[in-house]
Amino acid sequence: MSSSDQTLAAARAALQRSRAGEPESGVGGAMKRGAVLGAIVSLPVAGIGVIGGAVIGAGAAALDRLTKD
Repeated sequence: MSSSDQTLAAARAALQRSRAGEPESGVGGAMKRGAVLGAIVSLPVAGIGVIGGAVIGAGAAALDRLTKD
């Protein structure tokens, strides 16, 4: 299994765990979901990396959540 396959599997597992529990309200829950989705989306994008994608996804989710309230 390659590094990107392991990262993708870990991201999918984290997404499943976040869906398994009760939905989290607030900025924290939105940031967690945004980080997971950002990490998954950034896998094929060269130069950003998984950590960068997670940071960008969490920031975008927090901004979206804070501007809606």
